[in-house]
Amino acid sequence: MKTSLLGVAAIICTMFITSCSSLTPVNDATEYSSRSFIPKPRAIEAQAKIINKHANLDVMPIEINDEAKSMVVLNSVLEETNDLFAGFLLKEAETYIGTPYRYGGTTRSGIDCSAFVRNVFESFNKNLPRVSAEQAREGVAVSTDDAKEGDLVFFATRGRGRVSHVGIVHGRNKDGVLEFIHSSTSQGVMVSSLNDKYWGPKFLYVKRVL
Repeated sequence: MKTSLLGVAAIICTMFITSCSSLTPVNDATEYSSRSFIPKPRAIEAQAKIINKHANLDVMPIEINDEAKSMVVLNSVLEETNDLFAGFLLKEAETYIGTPYRYGGTTRSGIDCSAFVRNVFESFNKNLPRVSAEQAREGVAVSTDDAKEGDLVFFATRGRGRVSHVGIVHGRNKDGVLEFIHSSTSQGVMVSSLNDKYWGPKFLYVKRVL
């Protein structure tokens, strides 16, 4: 099933790249999509290549003539594609678990929170700023209820509501509480949750950059 889903995702993404001029304009697509956006072809192409590589697929583009229907299908498949992409991204993030924290560090011998996030996303050709406060300006805000794997979580560890820490949403625990993977000053790269007595009160918001 997952391989089939990967194939469909890659097919539709390829279709979008090769025939995007035939799709319904963004301004006319609001009734078909809650997100109502068309990602940059470059980003879609990068994701499609990664998905094809991991799924060992080589797909060809297809044609969908009904523009309204194709917009619905496209947005649906893009959601699935981003979910799969986030899965690959988290697998990369997990390879850092246990890496010690180092202020200003950018390598696996020692890394700080924003460098960790940047390195993980850079592995998939997604460039983010170096520091957490600038990373917080990227993407769009989402609620904690709508947050999903691959989103970024921001914290004010120094007070005054200013961003000073960042992590990547890792999922939810058995109680449905958001969990995130990050480089903490005390234990290095690890998975924590928003109900943690330290991180909970310092949580600010979630941003989606995928």
